[in-house]
Amino acid sequence: MAGENAVNPLLECTQGLFALAAELKRGDRGASLGEDFRERVMRACDEMERLGFEARISAQDIRDAKYAVVAYIDEAVMSSEWPGRLEWMAEPLQVTFFGDHLAGEKFYERLAELRQRGEQAKDVLEVYFVCLQLGFEGMYRLRGLEQLMALQVDLQAQIDNYQRNLEPRLTPEAAPAEGMLQQVRQQVPLWVIPTVTASLAILAWLGFQAALAHRAGNSAEQIAALTESLPVAREEVRP
Repeated sequence: MAGENAVNPLLECTQGLFALAAELKRGDRGASLGEDFRERVMRACDEMERLGFEARISAQDIRDAKYAVVAYIDEAVMSSEWPGRLEWMAEPLQVTFFGDHLAGEKFYERLAELRQRGEQAKDVLEVYFVCLQLGFEGMYRLRGLEQLMALQVDLQAQIDNYQRNLEPRLTPEAAPAEGMLQQVRQQVPLWVIPTVTASLAILAWLGFQAALAHRAGNSAEQIAALTESLPVAREEVRP
């Protein structure tokens, strides 16, 4: 992944799934989506694995990234107005692919294990980070926003450190002038951003923008590249 224009290959592999999840976040929150939505998601999961294999990503990294995105999509469906959400809840993707109902907790358990693996898990950690940035809460829905945001700040710092190690010659002038969250908010289409209350958004920006400032390396560009390609990916997974 070293190199000035390196792109996280796992983010490229998951863009079709993120595009489908974004359809649940738009104006009617998925109310107008067809009955084939689950089938489209299943096809996108297959496509993710195919792309990962072609990119020579390890099977374990693909599986870890898939768990994160599947947990995010399950939560997005259950919070949506899609007519098929009750049937989905009877068998969420986490059950279909991983045989458990506890992704709200295990997402964070897996994240903790990945963080222990260190720099070798950087690409997978960024997928988890994107899921959190796009609104995944899991068990923190009950524990509260403050703890979740603190976790995101800590995770961001860890990824930043790995990125600096990959690009030791990065100058201060080359570092983004704005925080990661601010860049994502400006570059990601509005329909991608999860629907949150204005008060929570204000708290998030004011409380943590300083801690996330001066993102070093390419991670912002990677997520920007991902989100710019989301509309295309959404069309590709349509029947």
